[in-house]
Amino acid sequence: MTAKEIYQHEQQGKILRRIDRLPTDIVIPLFSEWAEENRYLPPGVSEYPGKFTFDIAPQIREILDSLHPDSGINDVTLMKSRQSTGTVGAGENFIGAAIANKTGSVLCLTSNKGVAKIRSSSAIDVMIDNAGLSELLKPMSSRMKRKSADTSYYKEFSGGIKLLMTSYGSIGDIKSNTFGNIFLDEWDEAPPELKDQGDIEGVILGSTMTVRGYRVLRVSTPSRMETSRIYKAFLMGDQRYYYVPCPICGEMQILELKGQDKDYGLTFTMEKGKRNNSKVLIPETVRYICRHCKKSFMESKKAEMLLAGEWKPTANPVDKTRRSYYISGLMSPEMFLSWERICQQFINTGFGEDLLLFKDFTINYLGKPWASVQKNIEWQELRDRSEDYVYGIPPEFKKPTEGELYAGPLIITGGVDVHKDRLEMHIIGVGIGLEKWSIDYKIFYGDPSNINDVSWSNLDSWVCTHTYKIAGKENYISRVAIDTGYQPEGEKGLSQFSAKAHIVYEFTGRRPSVYIAIKGVAEGKVLELIKEARVHGSVLKKRYDVDVSIIKEIIMSNIDLTGGPGAIHLPRYTQDAKGSKKRIPDDHYRQFLSERYQEKAPKKFGWVKIYTRNEVWDTFIYAMAAAEFLGLSGWTNEEWMEYYFNLNNN
Repeated sequence: MTAKEIYQHEQQGKILRRIDRLPTDIVIPLFSEWAEENRYLPPGVSEYPGKFTFDIAPQIREILDSLHPDSGINDVTLMKSRQSTGTVGAGENFIGAAIANKTGSVLCLTSNKGVAKIRSSSAIDVMIDNAGLSELLKPMSSRMKRKSADTSYYKEFSGGIKLLMTSYGSIGDIKSNTFGNIFLDEWDEAPPELKDQGDIEGVILGSTMTVRGYRVLRVSTPSRMETSRIYKAFLMGDQRYYYVPCPICGEMQILELKGQDKDYGLTFTMEKGKRNNSKVLIPETVRYICRHCKKSFMESKKAEMLLAGEWKPTANPVDKTRRSYYISGLMSPEMFLSWERICQQFINTGFGEDLLLFKDFTINYLGKPWASVQKNIEWQELRDRSEDYVYGIPPEFKKPTEGELYAGPLIITGGVDVHKDRLEMHIIGVGIGLEKWSIDYKIFYGDPSNINDVSWSNLDSWVCTHTYKIAGKENYISRVAIDTGYQPEGEKGLSQFSAKAHIVYEFTGRRPSVYIAIKGVAEGKVLELIKEARVHGSVLKKRYDVDVSIIKEIIMSNIDLTGGPGAIHLPRYTQDAKGSKKRIPDDHYRQFLSERYQEKAPKKFGWVKIYTRNEVWDTFIYAMAAAEFLGLSGWTNEEWMEYYFNLNNN
């Protein structure tokens, strides 16, 4: 034998002897078994301390076990509502079981590093201390005593297992590491792409390229349907829903809200409230009507139903190693989120009429993506159905008889857009059910970069002295919202105005009882349509951030209405300088429909201008923001009629 052959023979012998010494009885327990045997939630960490059990949320068990090395599944998605125990039951247990059973290093990504740090100290460190994992932790380097292997973001365990917790914005942390287990928490918070690196998902999954049996868990509440990452991942899986048996007839079904188009689901009864004839929930009437036997039962049956439930796939994915699950708030443990609270929140949305609250309800309570409610209408149709009244002269309505509601505008608001050479103002009348009438449109020319310019003085004079006949009485404009997006020439952004007065801030600060300064903000950045924000370094101490995207949705969801709550009315005529009536130019109606919600770039959706000029559209939105500032969206019919009678008696 040659020297090379002798060496190869010796190495083969060593390898065979090592194989013979390997244990043959290693069994990795189901991850759900590990969790119930080892996890303990101490007081102060959970409102329900004690040994962890899946009896509270049995629907989580299969999701966690799908991440076991022997499951044959590589990719698991959980699209959920809030308070669904998905993060604790699936995410945290996935991390703990992977470390305990040495199935590979773990990467946990979340929205930002602040959240990652809080999650590390409040959840992961507690799990390590109370699940027998602390003995596996390597506290520091044996070579460099000050080099800790147990920090908020990074931990090392025996067996070469690493845990890295970071954010989607700090993706560079993972590039030089390999991970066999990845937990993507609040996956919808991940940005669409990374600068010069493409889609963030590809970068993340790149850390598993050398791992054959990798596991990925995505957990998140969804967001807008067109852009939701978790919804897209759910559709790419086998789309599993949890079926539970009716406690009366035993037939299996998915828990869902009762709608107008179905005679089953979660329902309730209301009664007349003590104030303004409002309707309030009767808690003891909250019940579920079976889809099959049509008999009803109370929430006290939910726990036993969930224990007897089972997941069923409803799709055949191309990739058979992908599973996806959906959990709604109706499945949440009763001590976390009750059916009563879900019903009350649905009532708070006005049964879907309040678009902002209904969007929050759909995402956070039902765990479903938000689908934009928009209707297609051409500007010609808007022009052709314009109404027979003139700008500057609101339409007249007859006085209501007993029991009737007044059918016309009652409160006047305005919205101003600032340009280099002019101010444009849309004036609207708002009535019962937020029905809206466009009643005037004014342009004040000049040099708005100068606070003492005639454009500002003419605007102020009109707002403070001009009246419109509403419900038989002359009325002033109640409130005017002015957009602060305007920047005097030479300025680069609003941040530069922190040390000196912005021109709009200075003007609105002079009459804060009449004007408000507003700023449009990105969708989802505020939880209300309009929210107070502090201003520094200006005569004005506060402005108002406005979710203009949801206002645009409200407009487009009602654009086809010709009357009643939410409807929008536009005039057919305007007046020339001599007071003669003439048709409003087509351009005016084009501007009102100047934007459309669509794909702006690959995987990026938003409002896109489809017509060059959009001042009529923008100023109408600002006038609606002024109405929201006054709280008109929360007025009941009785409050509107009380206002009407007070108006006529003064």
